[in-house]
Amino acid sequence: MSKDQHIDFIKIQNNSITAAEGLLFQTEKQIDPFKFLGDAYKFFGITYPKFFKMDGLSKAGLIAAELLSEKVSIEKNTGLIFSNSSSSLDTDLRFQDSMKSFASPSVFVYTLPNIVLGEISIRHQIQSENAFFISEKFDPALILDYAEIQLKNSACENVLCGWLNLHNNEYDVFLWHVAGLEDLQSQRGQLLKIYATTHE
Repeated sequence: MSKDQHIDFIKIQNNSITAAEGLLFQTEKQIDPFKFLGDAYKFFGITYPKFFKMDGLSKAGLIAAELLSEKVSIEKNTGLIFSNSSSSLDTDLRFQDSMKSFASPSVFVYTLPNIVLGEISIRHQIQSENAFFISEKFDPALILDYAEIQLKNSACENVLCGWLNLHNNEYDVFLWHVAGLEDLQSQRGQLLKIYATTHE
């Protein structure tokens, strides 16, 4: 585990949820992502009535943000800047499949990757800047560069950043918090190392 413990993060991958301080939740065997996320939701005692209607991307993002909110302050002026490599493809394919019989409007509403930002914003009453980028791989520089612009422009006071990927029953979630410009600068050389260490 990295010694850079001052970066608060939550990672969800391979049927486990970890944070800077270590393992938070794990299942004994590999299970379907939706069942895993449902089990984690119940384990942590999260209460959000819309949870079981949401797509996998939103469920993963909401759980990670919820756990991170226990360590850092997520407020009305917290920015949200996320990225992934598959957009909402997992949900898009589920919606396409539903069209064989009856197109599901409840699935259709999640056929945009930034819907997870809306769900997190509703949950934590955030009224600040947000963006969702598509990139080939985890690229903290892309996220931090945009976070820096928003912080310098006073569009937000702190930022919840994340790599949030879910496709083909595989999920890779890495959310972390940027408290301000000084915190952002100190993170630039550390995030790839922490991400790599927690994904071994």
